[in-house]
Amino acid sequence: MRHIAALILCYCCCVAQSQAANSRIEEFTITSTALSGNLIGLNPDRNIRVYLPASYAKGKKRYPVIYYFHSLGWSNEKFFADGNVQRTVDDAIRSKTLIDCILVAGDFTGPGLGSFYSNAASSGRWMDHITRELIPTIDQRFRTTATRAAVGDMIGAYAAIKLAMDYPGLFGSVYAMHPFGTATGETLLHSRPDWQQMNLAQNWKDLESNIYSRVFMLMAQAYLPNPDKPPFYADLMVELQGDKLVVNANNVARLQQDFLLDARLPSRANNLRQLKGFKMDWGRYDENPDHVYANQKFTRMLDDYGVNHQAEEYSGNAWNQYWQGEERFKNEVIPFLNFYLSH
Repeated sequence: MRHIAALILCYCCCVAQSQAANSRIEEFTITSTALSGNLIGLNPDRNIRVYLPASYAKGKKRYPVIYYFHSLGWSNEKFFADGNVQRTVDDAIRSKTLIDCILVAGDFTGPGLGSFYSNAASSGRWMDHITRELIPTIDQRFRTTATRAAVGDMIGAYAAIKLAMDYPGLFGSVYAMHPFGTATGETLLHSRPDWQQMNLAQNWKDLESNIYSRVFMLMAQAYLPNPDKPPFYADLMVELQGDKLVVNANNVARLQQDFLLDARLPSRANNLRQLKGFKMDWGRYDENPDHVYANQKFTRMLDDYGVNHQAEEYSGNAWNQYWQGEERFKNEVIPFLNFYLSH
């Protein structure tokens, strides 16, 4: 717990109140030692948001905790911004489809599009931040039980699975909404970015014209870190040698081994088998069909390794059914989490 002593905690209660109940969103800041000293300009001050149910203020009982991991280009501020998540959780608790619980949304934003949830000294030790700072701080600050669930969307879903893989017992259940990074797709891993652009870029603005260049640069910072290679402090899978672009096979192998979940599974399947509940889903019409193929591949690999889980491919894209339309967060995610938080 020595890491807790290194945290600077600044608390302030947010005035956000649910119209349906007296739940509240509490905000506070963690100044992270795990993220300090990074080379990419990442702010170590992390703004944490916590949903507390209406009953929290009325007694001394302890509550199970759901941890939400957001995706690239998103934030915990946006997660709670329109009040829809708070109202949805309020309604679920009131209708008895979700037991009283705490919902924690960490801050995984950063330069570029956000975090790829790695443990790289140059771009931030995110796994250390989550396991040694965020979760212990929540347990210290709030009345929690040892029952925890993880839920995330897209690269946040990747984080939820990865945490269960690497830290057995940390979570009892995981719901991964349309995870990215589960396996390779049908196209070449390095086929989508503009590698000429990436090799010549001096800042994030230089990559604005190609979303894949931005995503793959973040991925490189997280899983191919190189503290001696400014301005992004990362090696690349495809390098500019003279006037030619050349695949660096060693970097491709490093990234596949360290990033992709199917490459990590053989040594960590027994950790996933400790989960009481594990579900992943994905939309059939993701604009990048590699994600669909990768999840189909990964669920079969989970079966091969005897990891009990649920997997569903639904009619939708990578995001449109979770928070609107059919509202899978309400109709699928919450009932799943409720079952495993209750048992």
